[in-house]
Amino acid sequence: MNTFTSNFAPHITAMLEWRTSLGHSPRDMTNAMTGFDRFCASHYPGETVLTRELATAWCQDTATGTWGAYRSRAVREFGKYLQLAGVGGFIVPSAWIASPGRGLPHMFTDDELAAFFRAADSIGPEYRSPFREYAIPVIFRLILGAGLRPPEARRLRRRDVDAENAMVMIERSKRNKDRRVPVTGDLAGLLARFDHLADLRHPDREWFFEDQHGRQYSPSWLIAGYHLCCELAGGIAPASTPYTLRHNYATRTLMRWVEEGKDLEAWLPYLAAYMGHQKYSSTAWYVHLLPERLAATGLTSAAGIIPAVTP
Repeated sequence: MNTFTSNFAPHITAMLEWRTSLGHSPRDMTNAMTGFDRFCASHYPGETVLTRELATAWCQDTATGTWGAYRSRAVREFGKYLQLAGVGGFIVPSAWIASPGRGLPHMFTDDELAAFFRAADSIGPEYRSPFREYAIPVIFRLILGAGLRPPEARRLRRRDVDAENAMVMIERSKRNKDRRVPVTGDLAGLLARFDHLADLRHPDREWFFEDQHGRQYSPSWLIAGYHLCCELAGGIAPASTPYTLRHNYATRTLMRWVEEGKDLEAWLPYLAAYMGHQKYSSTAWYVHLLPERLAATGLTSAAGIIPAVTP
């Protein structure tokens, strides 16, 4: 639980609770507002009003680019909340917030993916993470094979995985939405075997992927494991992140549909629902990653099923 200490603490807490009541995830903006609270307590300990000077200093404090835009949006939303609450405060103009550029993700070749998972399968135990040799090969196959966001895979509870019916339940993900994700039979079998092995280690566990302290694995653990696999695979995609596996799921699904003669425009809404996209444009963006000769297709649709990426 976050403990805010600046003079803005009551308003920050009230804003986050208000946003949660509107359907936003409790995690939404919490990290940014925690940093803002610490910044205010350290640099503006006596300030009780969200002034232009304070907001500007916070937006320009450290990072730029995507993270800078995230900070700016958070303090803009805070200013808007203060106005609604009748407290008053400076609202960061939307024109100050640059749209973050979206770089092209690394598209793994078949050989690179094979090398990545050979590396994942070769990872041994480590005293700070004694079960990682079993968790890493499974969690990365799940992200690629079902197109999950990395946090969705990390936060799975044991009850969310129905291997018998080849179904994974994603609860309260982006925009606080739930969705059911069917998986392939091979992936369901892998999840069942992992669950049995993890159950022998820790019966009655809460999290499907659980660290030695009985908690879900941290983001840093997942990122470190991903980069270790990339390094062991020959140093592939050094600037990529675990999200790259999700991106590869989307593009490989689209490529398969092209090869099967499906009409991409007709099938994109199915991919959007499967991946949990809120905006159609988020899914359509992946079409631009396909080779030009395949992206510009007008193919007819045919029967099929979404989850068919094989790690």
